[in-house]
Amino acid sequence: MKMKCEVIRDLFPSYIDGLTSEESNELIEEHLEECRECREYLDDMKEDIVQEDQPVKNKEAVKPFRKLRQKTRRKIFLTAGGAVLACGLIFGGSLLYYGRSWTANSEDVKMTIEAQGGIATLRFAPEKKNCKLNAEAGEDNTITIVESKQVPFAKTYNPNAYWSCTFIDEDTVMGIDGQNMDFSEDQVLTIKYKDRTETISIGELASQALENPVAHSEDVEMTLEKDDKGTVTLGFFPELMGVSLKVEDTGENQILIRQYYDGEGEPVENGAFYTVDFIDENTIRLSDGTERELSQDDVLTIEYEDKTEEISFSDLWEGSLPGDVQEG
Repeated sequence: MKMKCEVIRDLFPSYIDGLTSEESNELIEEHLEECRECREYLDDMKEDIVQEDQPVKNKEAVKPFRKLRQKTRRKIFLTAGGAVLACGLIFGGSLLYYGRSWTANSEDVKMTIEAQGGIATLRFAPEKKNCKLNAEAGEDNTITIVESKQVPFAKTYNPNAYWSCTFIDEDTVMGIDGQNMDFSEDQVLTIKYKDRTETISIGELASQALENPVAHSEDVEMTLEKDDKGTVTLGFFPELMGVSLKVEDTGENQILIRQYYDGEGEPVENGAFYTVDFIDENTIRLSDGTERELSQDDVLTIEYEDKTEEISFSDLWEGSLPGDVQEG
């Protein structure tokens, strides 16, 4: 499954610190093998972290003022002492100001949920400038959103806070230690702000994370075959290894293409098919055996994640596909 680069990069801080699960690591590393931009982003992040940890050496040499008179020397010492004291007060005040944190108000935080590939990630973005957030985990599936000021001129990769979990199935979640834990339908994730508390059903997060996403049109190859009995078969084949496709009938003459990751099989083996049984040019036979007359405007609608495509039944009858899609 091709995950969004933004979701993968959101997991990098935890990945570098070794806090992500083995399954999350596999998804991240599979994505890195295919995405050069994310590999470079991760390398830059690691390099900057190493540089921040290196001590800065002050090479400025201090020379004594041996030839100054005692009175002049006293003035210099007093001036230098005052400057040092002033710098100390400024530095101490900065630490007190920028070092403190507080529980954020809900109106100052924008929360979004990314859920796919079995991983649900909650992202908390600050609405105010020069602020950063942190999600502090507590007991009983509780997190508190903490806000603080960003230090001026300090390099900050991301002011957002994140909470994520990996679901094995609709009843099981993987813990930080890699152990699977069961959860019940009534369990919730509690998010604490200064002004209110919000709850999210863990079961709903699992459903969103485990739901097979709608396929992107660029990741699907569509083919068409028509036999001498008037049956037209549309084939949908994944462009990605280890991904299978499924066709969902979502309405009259309307289908949706979903994908799911199974890690097995070649793309040609993991295709999905949709058939139209023509009796003649203007009539089709439905799945229940009844016949339906076609109008000149009738089309088959195919829905992808990024676009919707329409194919007229007259094109299907002729055994041709629109655009640059090749006939199978």
